[in-house]
Amino acid sequence: MSLKVPEVLETERTLIRPFKGDDLDGFYVFMSDGEATKYLLFTADQKTFEGTKELLDKTIVNYDNEEQIYALAVERKADGNFIGSVGFGPDWKCSGYQMFWMFLPEYWKKGYGIEVTKKLLEYAFSVLGLGMMTAYSHPDNIASEKLALKLGMVNNGIVDIEFFDEPHMQFVIRKDDLNQLL
Repeated sequence: MSLKVPEVLETERTLIRPFKGDDLDGFYVFMSDGEATKYLLFTADQKTFEGTKELLDKTIVNYDNEEQIYALAVERKADGNFIGSVGFGPDWKCSGYQMFWMFLPEYWKKGYGIEVTKKLLEYAFSVLGLGMMTAYSHPDNIASEKLALKLGMVNNGIVDIEFFDEPHMQFVIRKDDLNQLL
């Protein structure tokens, strides 16, 4: 199933939009931040400037693929700063889709995570017609777990994923569960 990439989703404080070439500097700041990428599956090469540029180019080209996994840039309205990324694609463990979120540490604990991920879920359920969304988190990533639970996701416990070094927690939310939070 091909997913329709949104032109822009707007929250009170952010714009959620496809990446563009101008995002390279902000994306590199994120990718080269050890704290921001601590629990993420990026390689050391992807965290270099050239690796980040290559990843950004692939992300942009991927918007037109049939089986896309796409990432969206999160831009703060107040100053246009790149603050992170959210997105979704096919689930690794079951049929359906999984979502992800990642933000620069300076924007943690300011409510951006819940604001942006809730908007992405609304889009996935109401526009794309998806009925369920999963997310995976490293067991030590307490902040990610808290965000998933704030979204109303249910913790299904630890699951093994073939290409992860360690088991991860799986979270699930259904369309009806999100509607109860709105």
